[in-house]
Amino acid sequence: MEVKFFNKRGEEVKKKPLKLKWVDFDIKKEFEHFMIKEIYEQPLVSKILIDSLKTEQSDIVNKFLDEIEKANKIVFIAAGSSYHSSLMGSRLLRELGYEAYSVLASEYKDMKYDKNTLIIAVSQSGETMDVILALKDLKERAKKVLSVVNVPYSTIQRISDSSLEIKAGPEKCVAATKTYTNQVIAFLYLANRLGMKVNVEEIPDEINRTINMNEERVKEIARDLKEERDIFIIGRGINYYSSLEISLKLKEISYIHAEALAGGELKHGTLALIEKGTKVLALNPSWDIDIKTNIEEVASRGGVVYEIPKDFYAKESYPNFSLYSVIVGQLLTYYTAREKGLPIDYPRNLAKSVTVK
Repeated sequence: MEVKFFNKRGEEVKKKPLKLKWVDFDIKKEFEHFMIKEIYEQPLVSKILIDSLKTEQSDIVNKFLDEIEKANKIVFIAAGSSYHSSLMGSRLLRELGYEAYSVLASEYKDMKYDKNTLIIAVSQSGETMDVILALKDLKERAKKVLSVVNVPYSTIQRISDSSLEIKAGPEKCVAATKTYTNQVIAFLYLANRLGMKVNVEEIPDEINRTINMNEERVKEIARDLKEERDIFIIGRGINYYSSLEISLKLKEISYIHAEALAGGELKHGTLALIEKGTKVLALNPSWDIDIKTNIEEVASRGGVVYEIPKDFYAKESYPNFSLYSVIVGQLLTYYTAREKGLPIDYPRNLAKSVTVK
């Protein structure tokens, strides 16, 4: 079969074939669904990414650091799980003293951009239409466009001035698991290089421990959750962004109305929905003092609170705990959906890559 390329004037354009380096990971265990397989791949792909950031992608990392340090304002543009990971990225940069924001790609016009604004696009597929349309509009208006993607040579990568690859390999389940995790790891690594104390090296082993030490406990709780129509996930600070990602997983795969809340917002209305038996998942590391008051507010009204890490294993190192808590949420989502007999890898009405506006 012969393939030819033409420009808009009808002239033939010669293209040089490029060999795509794309690894499918051999996890030596049989799995019922792609989702749980990809959850189990996370220790491996996280290690691959970290090694890559230190070696083959080190020059790109340095470009990112240089552009971040020179920018007056940094705006992450993303959608879905990538938006949640970008919230983590912008939060880390704000803690380091940078003016950083995360904007939903479909709402990107709400932010002001100028020649001192650095754009960082985040997309698993690199083909997310809302992100592509935003970048095409902003390419000439902003200082630079950087991107964090999983798929090499994707449209978003080609639009970008520089691009980091998250090295997660193929992800076949519609729900993002390992791609979300590696996006967050990329931001943790950048934050560490910019001066934040982050133990990046612990992450692969801790993800492995989080999976292995929680699986049986998660199966028990999934049996309690399978009949629930509603669940609330609460966190504060950086953990609020984790609660958003956990709630998205429960909605798209377990078909449960899961609402993420910043803990302090409970008393501004949502407490009216807490009654005897209402299920609440709370992200409650020892260093978060304020969330404990929210847990007491729920419990005093008869709510059933599951706490991370009290009821699940998750190392409480800051800021890595926020990542480990999402791993717990991924497992909880998977086993709840399995208890309900749902089509886990291909949930209704959803597609892996959203290529329409």
